[in-house]
Amino acid sequence: MLGGNNSSEVRVGLGGRLNIGKYPSLGYLLNEFGPAAKGNARPAEVYEDDKKLNAVLAEENITLFLGYKVTRVGKSGPRTISSVVATRVDDYTTIGIKGRLFADCTGDGALGVLAGAEWHMGRDPKSRYNEPSAPETADGITLGASVQWYCLEADRPIPFPDIDWGLPISEETVQKVRRGQWYWEVGMAEDQMAEAERIRDYGMYVAYSNWAYIKNHASFRDEYANSYLGWMAHVAGKRESRRLVGEFVLREQDLTDFIVYPDGCVSTSWYIDNHEPDPENSKHFREPFLSRGCLRPLDFYPIPYRCFYSKDLDNLFMAGRNISVSHIALGTTRVMRTTAMMGEVVGLAARVCLREGLLPRDIYEKAFDKLRELMGRGAGRTDVPYLQVYTLIDTTAARSEEC
Repeated sequence: MLGGNNSSEVRVGLGGRLNIGKYPSLGYLLNEFGPAAKGNARPAEVYEDDKKLNAVLAEENITLFLGYKVTRVGKSGPRTISSVVATRVDDYTTIGIKGRLFADCTGDGALGVLAGAEWHMGRDPKSRYNEPSAPETADGITLGASVQWYCLEADRPIPFPDIDWGLPISEETVQKVRRGQWYWEVGMAEDQMAEAERIRDYGMYVAYSNWAYIKNHASFRDEYANSYLGWMAHVAGKRESRRLVGEFVLREQDLTDFIVYPDGCVSTSWYIDNHEPDPENSKHFREPFLSRGCLRPLDFYPIPYRCFYSKDLDNLFMAGRNISVSHIALGTTRVMRTTAMMGEVVGLAARVCLREGLLPRDIYEKAFDKLRELMGRGAGRTDVPYLQVYTLIDTTAARSEEC
């Protein structure tokens, strides 16, 4: 479905801010099709899937292939992608698509990896980028995935099975909530791709276990007598996996020292927000399922354009959470309004490439003034209602059911 984590399959509200920084016209494009309401784990209509789909279908220059994933890459040389093969996941139909320019917006960096681009995953060692907060040794720890859910109310008591296969929830560990929020986070110590299905299953498992305890054993179960599970995600919302290496890698010290580079473009608006397992939850469970946000204040920071194309492939752009940043820097670049503006800039850069006969790297070296002019105008319409609703969750990491 279009929308990724902001679709009705996953139901994460849009984070970050639009129309900020040196190029305040960036972001109007997302405003055209982004939902008008905020919030995680809400009813399907909040995420306005049809609005996104209709906006894309109305674009004459977009051909949409829903349900396909890239499975093979054709190359005309060591550094040039010439085509991709995509497979439809429900019936294994395959299609081939040729092109001059490609953009990896897969989140997992799938296209870049298939084409041979360098990538990293997990926490970087201090020796890689000399980041003050980095561990001495690299590891596979990533931001986790969230399986969201919520309950509804009936006009009569609704039972729920007292399962005997769940986690050993107790009065001390039960979570008295009516919604699975962002801090229900699993899989931080696992491979977010190879173990994606198991991570998703564990997220569902802990939600069912907690709910069964509430309904059948909790001291406050009478408060939940008429409550029932109204929805649970069957797709986990990922925060992090592979990061493709570009011409420039954004690092912790760039952010904290506010080193602004001449090709800064998309502005971040989220604090450096790297989650970690909740200490109390970790005391009781070998695989913790709650996290806490570890926030460090950060002013709006312009991400360099050089983070948006591969250093190894001449015609590959990147946009999304798989751009060229360190694990620590990902804490501010990863939220959806910010990644949407990355896509807008990549689209504008592709226009410059095609009109001038350039490659992504050439823009920085020879034609950044042309990209700068386009970013000053933006790609979106300004004559439609401005519907963005912002939240302070990016500055508080509050564990609120109203996020």
